[in-house]
Amino acid sequence: MEFGIFIGGATHVDVIPKMVIATERLGYNSFWVSDHLFLPERFYESVGMTPKKGESPFLEAWTTMAAAAAVTQKLKLGVGVTPIPMRDPGILAKQIATIDFISNGRVIFGCGAGWHKREFEAYGIPWDAHKVRIAKMLEGLELMKRLWTEPFASFNGKYYKLRDAPLWPKPVQKPHPPIWFGGLSSSIMEATAKYGNGWVPYCLSPSEFRRHHKLLVDVLKKAGRKQEEVTSACVVLAHLDSSYKAASKFAKPILKTRGTRTLTAEKWDEATDRSVIGSSEECISKIEEYAKAGVQNLLFEMIHPKNVYTLIKRFGKKVLPAFK
Repeated sequence: MEFGIFIGGATHVDVIPKMVIATERLGYNSFWVSDHLFLPERFYESVGMTPKKGESPFLEAWTTMAAAAAVTQKLKLGVGVTPIPMRDPGILAKQIATIDFISNGRVIFGCGAGWHKREFEAYGIPWDAHKVRIAKMLEGLELMKRLWTEPFASFNGKYYKLRDAPLWPKPVQKPHPPIWFGGLSSSIMEATAKYGNGWVPYCLSPSEFRRHHKLLVDVLKKAGRKQEEVTSACVVLAHLDSSYKAASKFAKPILKTRGTRTLTAEKWDEATDRSVIGSSEECISKIEEYAKAGVQNLLFEMIHPKNVYTLIKRFGKKVLPAFK
């Protein structure tokens, strides 16, 4: 199993370089950021960050990846996931190719169709029906692949167009950086089977992962692809403490605000089943459950952004060695 750090959002700008350097030094395999312009207020409230005057701090994903590339040498760099309908796919292809070039082939392109309606509308981007966003995602991918692989790319789609467009330098990774999809819908599963090199759902329990992964394997078989061709990953909320009791005391108010205002005992069990929290022994045991469920790459999103740097080091020293 491989491990990565996933930075979900309201992070502190001044510690991003330290986070990336520590992630590589401690033996993680990848560093990821999510791609949003801002998040709903509940995400900020959940970690005690009530932004002043409605401010919604969030680092732009691909420029953050460029910064991460500059201070690392071997760490894989992923964005999980970029909503193609929120960006111009031609410019996005150029950005990704550039970062793959300067990182010497370390980019993972996580892509999706978007879910945050307010985010689109605030920036004047059309918020289409789900099937239209999926269509834009797929058409955008076709356009991007042409730019990455053809000397001069032309494309005449319903939503996007190119005319003899050059893209140089090409990505270091051939034929292009690996494409990973995030999500559980049948449309995402089918897109993964057609284009995907990886699948990275968000916060599933081991049993949920096993069930959805079986669905993906069935779709892959129908598409004539082998299970081994697609890396199976999962993002999990994580917190390492002296005991499960201590970790729960820290995590419960955050999960309560983040998920639901009424976190009953049943829902608390459900929330923790989708997390890796507790002592190092308890976290190791939970990770083994994910491995048995078919997870090949586990990405830790530390529950509280103010503790991310500390927890990257704590997990790296107390948990990762058990899997080396």
